[in-house]
Amino acid sequence: MTLERTPLYAEHLALGARLVPFAGFEMPLSYAGILLEHEAVRRRAGLFDLSHMAQFELRGPGVGAWADRLTVNWVSTMPPGGARYNLFCNDEGGTHDDVIFYRAAERWLLVCNAANGRKMWTLLTAARSDGVDLDDLRGRAALVALQGPRSLEILRRVTRDDPGALRYYSCRPMTVSGRRALVARTGYTGEDGFELFLTAEDAVAVWRSVLAAGHPEGLEPAGLGARDILRLEAGMPLYGNELTEEISPLQAGLGWAVKFEKPIFTGRAALARQAEKNDFLRIAGVVMEGKAVPRPGYAVLREGEIVGEVRSGSIGPSLGRNIATVLVRPEVTQPGTRLSIRIRGVEHAARVVPLPFYKRG
Repeated sequence: MTLERTPLYAEHLALGARLVPFAGFEMPLSYAGILLEHEAVRRRAGLFDLSHMAQFELRGPGVGAWADRLTVNWVSTMPPGGARYNLFCNDEGGTHDDVIFYRAAERWLLVCNAANGRKMWTLLTAARSDGVDLDDLRGRAALVALQGPRSLEILRRVTRDDPGALRYYSCRPMTVSGRRALVARTGYTGEDGFELFLTAEDAVAVWRSVLAAGHPEGLEPAGLGARDILRLEAGMPLYGNELTEEISPLQAGLGWAVKFEKPIFTGRAALARQAEKNDFLRIAGVVMEGKAVPRPGYAVLREGEIVGEVRSGSIGPSLGRNIATVLVRPEVTQPGTRLSIRIRGVEHAARVVPLPFYKRG
């Protein structure tokens, strides 16, 4: 299968990135090293190419009410300049995708996971109603994420606007490095940061300008390897791991996003039944007692009995312990519960802890 490339592909080659297949794209796994890039984001700043993410533009007077019927969280109540996490569910309550809606003045931007781009476009177009216009921006749009405690001062060097005026989960048009962008104070790392939505034609100029502006602050280009560890430490779900067509938002610990006060949305009845019974498998966090690294699919046990499986696992540099999310029976999710994870036939001790594993100061 031929892999797609983002507008920044040549930049990644020039920076010596290690490229790997991901969601149908050839993407940078790392540049100087995963741990170095992780440390840069936690202490200084990192710059990510997220142009593989699916971007859809929504216009028309009916967008808010229409999207409310398809998603678990409110869309119609979003003010201009707002951003909101949301999920599309199937009739059984499983998750089609977790997404973010951004509301600019005259349009909405919907950002979906790259691997779900085709699925979500098919769903949106099949469900489209009068008063809603859809535009698929894939191939024409780019996305660059500047993340880390020094991201604000770096971004200020390449714009005359005031990114500091943006609240967390808000957005506004700005001029960045002389190019128009929708800038949002959102991210997937657990750190403060910004996501810059651009045209494909402007991506290279902005990428180079931000890297140059951030060089004195220790900014590093960062790849998928560091991003996955950062999001796991921050307790953020990855579609295909903590969320799937079979795993609901309630199971993933995202019940805060499910607004049962909405009278109609896809999956509402199934989610209401699940919430009432409250006996479902659910996501919990565990830290390993030793040096073993848990990986997805490994069995989770309590006193020799299998009670679930690992969904994501990694080293946790910010904690100094190896960590995992597990999908387990509800009776073993209490923090402090002793479990074990079977790795190549050997059981390794683990302990349940609250999520997220890491919170910035």
